[in-house]
Formats: sequence, structure tokens, C-alpha cells
Amino acid sequence: MESISTEQIEISKEKPLYLDCKKQIINEIKFNACIKRPGVFTIRDSNGKVIYNHSSSPAGFEFSDFNEDGFPDVLLDYITNVPGIKELLIFNPEKNNFSKIEDFENFPSAIKIKGTHYYYSYHRSGCADSNWDSDLFEIIENKAIRHGNIRGIGCGVDEMNGIYINKINNKVINQIKFIKREEGYWDGKWEFIEEYWNKNYEKFIQNIK
Repeated sequence: MESISTEQIEISKEKPLYLDCKKQIINEIKFNACIKRPGVFTIRDSNGKVIYNHSSSPAGFEFSDFNEDGFPDVLLDYITNVPGIKELLIFNPEKNNFSKIEDFENFPSAIKIKGTHYYYSYHRSGCADSNWDSDLFEIIENKAIRHGNIRGIGCGVDEMNGIYINKINNKVINQIKFIKREEGYWDGKWEFIEEYWNKNYEKFIQNIK
């Protein structure tokens, strides 16, 4: 696998040109990925054939081995009021193409649990980040599937302040644990989230109690 540095191409006033292009060699194929004004994203193979086309106006993108299988994938960035929202295109080494992962944008700032097929996300849920959510998920047949949720409430109105831990099976949510906490922002939540998912992710896999 060989990586080639980013090409930045100036925007012409006379005709729409590419805002950003990157090249990546995978399986001895040189892929050329570009965002074209006003925001169309395309990936072409070595022959110039478009193998992926997306018109949702991403702000940027990068090649990165997200699922750690040894092949670069593509992460598309978006400017929203929720940090870390991305779309994911997984490279298929057998077909030499990229597949969009459905619902991946529902899991911002996703992190892989080392040595597993599972990931966890984080997003603010209001009250200056005193309320927040972290979801445990995996990618099955090109779709992101949620298995668990940790909800932190530090600005309780409808709910008591604390940490709510939920198991999710076929979109049915069952609370399995509650940890009471005082009102307000909680600095230690990052360490708690990482440690909890790394130690307990197996409890949320279907058919494991």
C-alpha cells in the first residue's frame, strides 16, 4: 500500500474546478478522490472510471484505515453543530471499490475498541455538554448497528442527574444500570466512557447476557 500526498488545486473563476484532490494506491490501483465545487465528491480508478459519486457537499475528506483491515477507507467530513459527524466509505479489497456505511453519521467521533469489531461514539446532548451520549456499535453488511448506550445527564429536568447505561436489541432500549451523579459538567466522563466500553462491550452483544 502506497500513499501519495494531498493535491490542493486552485479554484478558477471561469469554470468550476476541484477544491481538493487526494490520490491513494490500493491493491496496485491508483484511486483519485476529489471534491468538486459546489461539493460533489467522486472517486475514480486508474482508468478514470467513476466508482463512487456523492453530492452531499462534504467539507473535506481523508484516506484512513478506519476498520484496521490493512486497506485505506475514506472518511468524509461535514460542518454541523455536532462535532465529529462523518460519513464512512469502506474499501472492499475483493471488488476494489468503496461502499458507504449506512447510518454511520449517527455515531460522531467514533473510536475503535482495539482487537474487536466494535466502536463507540460520543456527542453532546445539551446543557453546555453536561448532557451527553456515547453509543456502542458495530458495522454489519455495510450498516452501523447500535448495541448499547451510555447517557450522561448533568442538567436533569425530565430525568434524574446521573449515568444511564442501556442495552439495545433491535432498537428496543433496556436500561441495565444507573449511577447517580451530582448536577453539572463532569471532567472524568472521557475516562469513564473509554474504560466502560473496553471492559464491558461483550455484555451488549446480542445473545450474551
